[in-house]
Amino acid sequence: MELPKRPQVLLYDCPEYDPARIEAIIGDAMDKLGVRPFGRTLLKPNLVAAGELFPHAHTRPEFADGVLRAIKARAGDDLEELAVGERCGITVPTRMAFRESGFDAMLDRHKDVKRYCFEEDRQVEIPLDHPQRLRDYVFTPEPVARADCFINLPKFKAHPWTTVTFSMKNYIGIQDDRHRLIDHDHKLNEKVADLQFIVQPQMICIDAIIGGEGRMLTPIPRQMGMIIVGNSQVAIDSIGCRILGLDPRSVDHIRLAEEYGFGSTALEDVELGGDVTLEEAQKRAEGFQVGLVRVEKYFEGTNISAYAGPPPEGEQSDYCWGGCPGAIEEAIEVLRLFDETIDAKMPHIHVVFGAYDGEIPAAPGEKVIFMGDCAEWKG
Repeated sequence: MELPKRPQVLLYDCPEYDPARIEAIIGDAMDKLGVRPFGRTLLKPNLVAAGELFPHAHTRPEFADGVLRAIKARAGDDLEELAVGERCGITVPTRMAFRESGFDAMLDRHKDVKRYCFEEDRQVEIPLDHPQRLRDYVFTPEPVARADCFINLPKFKAHPWTTVTFSMKNYIGIQDDRHRLIDHDHKLNEKVADLQFIVQPQMICIDAIIGGEGRMLTPIPRQMGMIIVGNSQVAIDSIGCRILGLDPRSVDHIRLAEEYGFGSTALEDVELGGDVTLEEAQKRAEGFQVGLVRVEKYFEGTNISAYAGPPPEGEQSDYCWGGCPGAIEEAIEVLRLFDETIDAKMPHIHVVFGAYDGEIPAAPGEKVIFMGDCAEWKG
């Protein structure tokens, strides 16, 4: 696994989803970064959710179209396979995400590009040996494990469980459901950091033309008019944080990846370029809503009263950011998309997470729900 000797991040102005302009930008970035596709080249977009109700949750097909055009223009005879692969959000077939996102229609114009639905592929065991690992091995789909050139195409979004989702967090989609859910709880940031040992990209191209504020499945669209390209996951994610006014090391998976040796978050260690300055990018993102809101606060003023205690390994964290609390937040937001009056229709309920020790002031007839296999109550 080879890391770039000189981390570079390029910020480009791109106000709309014009594949021709995107192709020109990505081509310029590839030339500056010295990236040339070869062997089995795999593109990994973020297609966590797609369809009429989720227009801003995913990497746009026009964006990937421009990237594919730039790659083809620079490919040599040693390009064996060009493919796009993903595992979308669990319970939904990735075939549906490809169709509903517009990726199928786009890829129909690229007859020589293969598509992979990662849950349909053979899963390959990848051993881990770093001292901080959660487990001795992880599994990833075979197309990821055998990729010679890996190109990450994330969406620029906030995330309710990890503050932000840029490049590194997009790796949740390089596992099938069985393995994705392992450690997708209070250890989620550690899991994301461990997944970095599977593969490192030759290039990252972040779709920040329209960013997503607040949430990851149902984000609030934010016109940012940018494409961010880099050759280091830690570097590009750290710049993404700085655009939002965040300390990169306050995002645990970025901090852990830096500590594991995948790059530096220090601004002086990153060579910036492109036609947008960091200061201009920060102005475009001013007031951007990030994630990481506790469930009790999230549902204030609604008919859901939430009570969260620590997860089983309370010495690691006093809150389960990657588990049930965040899941119910996103679930309710999805229900609100289907029915704008759902909050008024919903009876008052009380939901308990983790080992909660305290009062639950439920009135007669109000339901109390214990969510997750670690939920318990003393009071």
